[in-house]
Amino acid sequence: MVACLLVEISCGAVEAVRVQERRLSSGRILGSTDPNTTFAFYKFSLQWPPASCDSSLKCVGDIPAEFTIHGLWPQLSNDKGVPAYAKNKSCTTLTPTLLLMPYHLGLQLMQAWPDLKNTSSLKTSQTFWSNEWTKHGMCSDYGDKPLDYFKAAINLRNNFVQAFKLERGVSYKVEEIVKKVKAAVNGTPEIACRTKKGGKGAKILLELRLCYKKGNPTPQGIQDCKVSYSGVCKSTLDELTLL
Repeated sequence: MVACLLVEISCGAVEAVRVQERRLSSGRILGSTDPNTTFAFYKFSLQWPPASCDSSLKCVGDIPAEFTIHGLWPQLSNDKGVPAYAKNKSCTTLTPTLLLMPYHLGLQLMQAWPDLKNTSSLKTSQTFWSNEWTKHGMCSDYGDKPLDYFKAAINLRNNFVQAFKLERGVSYKVEEIVKKVKAAVNGTPEIACRTKKGGKGAKILLELRLCYKKGNPTPQGIQDCKVSYSGVCKSTLDELTLL
């Protein structure tokens, strides 16, 4: 098995709740590293859960009312994603290494990086994290430090939601959102636009994507994204509703 993230948390275990630093006996992450892995920058995608659930996902459980992580993606200079890790023809050449995941990190991921298909299910969330790690984490600066990869993403997300707010139910022009994001985090975002279910009706804000320098996916490493909008938006004057 390659590039797999498995987390087993007994939410009802009183001892586990009290001792958050406890390491899970069966929890593990498989990672790898290659100093020659090349990419140009990171794209950090934050999804607006009500929009994701209205437009493309069948969601179960409580829907978060804050931006949650979709992924932290290494990008090539042409703004295309680095091809996913695979045994053959891969972004990295070294063998996966077994590492443990701390209990408290699993709790943080459930809040910051849940699988919206079932926000109360650890099983679906761990599959989601595993896929993100396989596709993106193993090809990043953190190929040999998977825990740091997830911690970096959580830190970026927490910094953003503290600095940036939009009023729900209100419509904004793309250019307005871009200006508000840049004022908050000092970087031009990519706004991902979508229509509501069925492809009809008003355009909605689906995701905000921020770009960071290779080697520095921190608030201080932010840089302007190459494009300011994507999806169904055709202009920075398009209006989007925040569901």
